[in-house]
Amino acid sequence: MKKVKQLNDYQFERFSRQIILDKIGEEGQLKIMNSSILIIGCGGLGTTAATFLAMSGVTNLGLVDFDKVSLSNLNRQLLFNENDIGAKKIDVLGKKLFCINPNIKLKLFDAKFSKTNHHEVLKNYKIILDCTDNFLTRYEINRNCFLNKKVLVSGALYNYEIQLIAFKAWANKNFPCYNCIFPQNKKQTVGNCNDQGIISSVAGIGGLLQANMALNIITDNKIGRFKELVIFNCETNKSTNIKIEKNHSCKICKLAN
Repeated sequence: MKKVKQLNDYQFERFSRQIILDKIGEEGQLKIMNSSILIIGCGGLGTTAATFLAMSGVTNLGLVDFDKVSLSNLNRQLLFNENDIGAKKIDVLGKKLFCINPNIKLKLFDAKFSKTNHHEVLKNYKIILDCTDNFLTRYEINRNCFLNKKVLVSGALYNYEIQLIAFKAWANKNFPCYNCIFPQNKKQTVGNCNDQGIISSVAGIGGLLQANMALNIITDNKIGRFKELVIFNCETNKSTNIKIEKNHSCKICKLAN
C-alpha cells in the first residue's frame, strides 16, 4: 500500500478534532493512516473496534470471520440489523465501513483463523486484534503473532468484565505473551457469549478499548503497554491494572531460542 506522506485539505478537515490533540498532531494522524490492522473475529468486540478504527482514519484494515449474521448477534454486534440476518458478517461489515470511510482499503478473509491460513492472513498487517471468543483460536493467534513478529492486542469478555492486554513478546526478553499469562492445557474449555451471557454495552466498551489501545500503540509505542493486564468491571465501573511478568518456562516464548 502506498504511504500517505502529507495530509490534504479533506483529510485535515475530516480528522481535525484528532489532529489538534498534542499527542496526535499531523505526524500522529499520518501514522494512523499508514498503519495496517487485522481484526480477527467480527462479533461484539470486532465490529466495534473496526468501526472506530475506520472513523479514526486507519486505511489498511483486514477482517477475518467465517460466520453469518444471526438474530442473537444484534444485541451486541455493531452495524448489523435484521435485514442482514443470514448474510456473511465480513461482507456486511465491509460495506458499512466503506460508508464510514470511503478511502479505506479493506481485505476480507472468509475463513476461520487456523494453522493452514495464518501466513496468508497475517502477512500484510503489523497490528492484530484478537476479537475471538474461544481459547483454542486465541492460542493459535498468539503463537503465530509471536512467530511472525506481529503486535497483538487481545480483548476478552466475561459477563460484566473486560480483559485487555497488548503483546510484543518477540521484541523484548521481558515481555510476556498470551500463553505466559494463560498457559494452555488440555482440560481448558472453550467458552463464549453463547454460554456465558453478555450485555450490549460491555461488548461495545471492550471493542472501544481494543481500538483505543491499537491507536495508542500506533502513536506512542510505550514499553509499559506490553507488561500490563487491564481488567475493567462494567458493573462497578472499576479498573484494575496488573503488572505481568514473562513466564520463562512458556513453551511459546521458547520458540524464539
